[in-house]
Amino acid sequence: MFEENLKALGLADEEINIYLTALEEGSVTILQIARMTKIPRSTVYLYVDSLIKKRLLKGTVMGKKKLYIPASPKELVKLAEEKKKLLDETVSSLQENLSQLQTVYDISHKKPKIRYYEGVEEVKKIYEDSLSVEKIYVHCMSQKAIPLMKGYIEEYMVRMIRRMIHTKEIVSDSTEDKKYQEEYSTSRNQIICIPSKFITNTDYFIYGDNVAFITYKDSIPVGVVISDPEIVHFEKIRFMMIWEKFLANNQL
Repeated sequence: MFEENLKALGLADEEINIYLTALEEGSVTILQIARMTKIPRSTVYLYVDSLIKKRLLKGTVMGKKKLYIPASPKELVKLAEEKKKLLDETVSSLQENLSQLQTVYDISHKKPKIRYYEGVEEVKKIYEDSLSVEKIYVHCMSQKAIPLMKGYIEEYMVRMIRRMIHTKEIVSDSTEDKKYQEEYSTSRNQIICIPSKFITNTDYFIYGDNVAFITYKDSIPVGVVISDPEIVHFEKIRFMMIWEKFLANNQL
């Protein structure tokens, strides 16, 4: 128990061993400390210096010998009181600056998380991640996605439907996309077509607290996923504005 108290004061095991040895002997030399504690002599010097700085040992010369005398155990109480005072001051300072520190913490934890994906296999991870939610908003106008992903999107669609995930999907009014709408649009997986003049090489979909942008401009697809509730809320509003504008032109 006493050793635990000394540890609580910040003393290392070796310092405790040296102090207690000196306390039992009354006064000791470096050689005696090394022999009695089994601590290497070169290391003893380091710990003795540390104990002197903590006022738990003091050196004195007697004849040709350098002796080390332990401080009274009362010095331990003083050391504890000093540490308590320092701790109280630290607590007080933290409380005074808590609002500022909390602001820094809140800002850092509310920053949007941005992840970057490059290549077919990496972009597939975005699609796979979206299968964990109950609803997905999809804006898919690129004509390059399906050929670049080499059959993966068709397989992804099958799994998405099997998981009974609700979707709202915006595609172009190209012949291929209209056929896709006729085959796949249901009350659960709603698809609307909008004019092909709005075709882009970048698709995006919203799922959970994420909005994913995937560009198929070049032969290597690149994706960026932003995770942030506020940004997702904004993108949903923008998506629904498009959806409601063109919904009347589609028969679901």
